[in-house]
Amino acid sequence: MKLMKTGILPFDTQLGGGIPSGSVVLILEEPGAGADVFSYHFAVEGALHGENVFYLATDDAYEEIKEYVNLYFDLDEAVWENITLFSLTSAYNRESEKDAKDYLKKTMYDPIGGLKTILSHEEFERVIINNLTYFLANYPIEDVISLIEVLSKYAKRNESVFLLLMTKGMFDSRIETTIKHYADGVIELTLREVENEVQRRLKVIKFKGILVPKAILRYELTDKGIKMESVMRVL
Repeated sequence: MKLMKTGILPFDTQLGGGIPSGSVVLILEEPGAGADVFSYHFAVEGALHGENVFYLATDDAYEEIKEYVNLYFDLDEAVWENITLFSLTSAYNRESEKDAKDYLKKTMYDPIGGLKTILSHEEFERVIINNLTYFLANYPIEDVISLIEVLSKYAKRNESVFLLLMTKGMFDSRIETTIKHYADGVIELTLREVENEVQRRLKVIKFKGILVPKAILRYELTDKGIKMESVMRVL
């Protein structure tokens, strides 16, 4: 089993080195907690080490995602070559998105079908879906569960990791619980107001294959992305 680093060193240390390959990981966030920035770290970490990364954005346009990533990491084009970036909101997706864009273009009426088609034709070490909320809002829950099962089989077969972002509190609690059940790992990002500041906190709910860290970690969003203390237990 490989351990795939997130690019956030203190968190990787808490996980014992990184996320186990073959995992589907749910990032459940309160709005504003920074799950998108977490996903950028994960994508960039893979791309910097020559891994094949697929990033699917459901809410932001292609150029917006690229601008957001470069805001924190300022990647050169050679690194971007390792990232297949696709947006469901962009009418035009650039040629640098490689072959995956063709599969999804042909099935824009059914993004779940398009995503499954991509995965049946290409191999990625890292896949980020930002945001699973889109699929839950536009498909029956049974279809979303079926998609997660496909992602899980793909992850185990190719020793890859899927990062699924989801906004907390937008759906019935039973739906959240169902998605948590089918994910191999669940990470919660939350906000808390303390006096005159907003604190951001990360908690690991479950993780197959590794010991779940006991610490709740505080972090900040900076111009370099997520800054996290080495170890911080929040009571």
